[in-house]
Amino acid sequence: MSKHKYVRWLTAAAALVFGSACDGNLHDDLLTVQTPDIITIEAQNSQAGAQAWYIAAVGDFAQAFCGDRANNTPLGVCVPVGMFTDELFTARAGIDGWDKRTVDNTTIPQSTWNQLMLAHTRSLRAEHLLVKYPPATGLNTQLATLKANEGFTLLFLAENYCNGLPLWDGKDETNIETVTLSTTELYAAAVVQFDSALTLIGTADPQIRRLALVGKARTIVDQAKAGSQAASYATAAALVGEVPTSFVFNAAYSASSQGMENGLYDWGFNTPNWGASNAEGINGVNFVQAKDPRVNIDPVKTVACQDGTRCNIFNHYNKPDAPVALATGIEARLIEAEAQLAAGNSAAWLATLNLLRSTPQKYGTVTTNGALPKTYPDDNVLRAGLDPLADPGTPEGRISLHFRERGFWLYLTAHRLGDFRRLIRQYGRNADAVFPTGAYFKGGAYGTDVVLPPNNTETNNPNWKACTDKLP
Repeated sequence: MSKHKYVRWLTAAAALVFGSACDGNLHDDLLTVQTPDIITIEAQNSQAGAQAWYIAAVGDFAQAFCGDRANNTPLGVCVPVGMFTDELFTARAGIDGWDKRTVDNTTIPQSTWNQLMLAHTRSLRAEHLLVKYPPATGLNTQLATLKANEGFTLLFLAENYCNGLPLWDGKDETNIETVTLSTTELYAAAVVQFDSALTLIGTADPQIRRLALVGKARTIVDQAKAGSQAASYATAAALVGEVPTSFVFNAAYSASSQGMENGLYDWGFNTPNWGASNAEGINGVNFVQAKDPRVNIDPVKTVACQDGTRCNIFNHYNKPDAPVALATGIEARLIEAEAQLAAGNSAAWLATLNLLRSTPQKYGTVTTNGALPKTYPDDNVLRAGLDPLADPGTPEGRISLHFRERGFWLYLTAHRLGDFRRLIRQYGRNADAVFPTGAYFKGGAYGTDVVLPPNNTETNNPNWKACTDKLP
């Protein structure tokens, strides 16, 4: 790929606040050029240009996570993960394969891959420019933010996509070529990024520090090997011990029609192209009929979705600027609970889960839908507690209950496919006992895919032709 003559500055990204406020401001002269949304190569080589790249990189990561930019349809990874698992079903003509595990990587949302690649390359370029043209203050905070974002980008690729993926190594910006990384290498690279973020930030910004700690712990949990995962889980649990349960690090989106909306709002609530799943394909969680306040879906009212399928009204993200939690203290406690379970301490595991359920969490705006309390992750408003769980009494039952709880707590935050693959890889379950299976409601049967593929256009890359394998 040749060097870009011009670099698009995503002005909408300047309106985003991602987790904590950005240091520095865009220099006024960037707004006075003849074409104010374009930065030339010359203009980027400055302190102001580096700041523009930083803001654009933060915005691109937010979109790669769960966003949808106006007039441009790359969808964040939350969407294909939700459809491919048991969180969402498709109600848009032509993309049934993403729902029934027979993926067609030439149809929407194949653009998710493109957005992840953009988040990756732009983060690395922004890092290069910040080092050359640092802000007057806040360099380490900005670099740590980019490192944490890059860690999550690599983590999303490893958790959700096939083995053997092409990524730019970040070395030569004049002749961009990719190297193929295995899933194992992606996880290792993610840990390196999270460690870099932790070194850069130290204790200066608790939000960024906790973000990196949760991200690293999540990666270590993913890296665990069947039969010996207890040690890995214990390491991950120790990492997040300092993260308070009230911690939330949100990706933020825009209410502006010209900005970046929450993609789950745009395609789930605003113009419904999919609906919330309920006990999908035998194995799926009953996300609708459970009437659980952690999932904001109307269990009674429905609407005709894009292809005419009836969908329960999707209120979980019911505003264009509804934020999505990237990392939380709740996830930290879930990691600790899984470590307790792996160590054979089922009493402590159950107590941890029930403490989460019984303690009102500052995580979600409480709204009213009939007599049923509903939430979506937003303004840190207190939510009522949940009834305690009973111990299923068997190891398999406890594992199932643990992942069901993760399903509700982490609903539509790009965790579910990674969890499904862990159930197969680390806990020895069969794919057809984890994923939706059997007869598909629009005809035919569910397929056997257990990973997402890159966009079909990636086969034009001379350094990559196909996945190494598509194992879980």
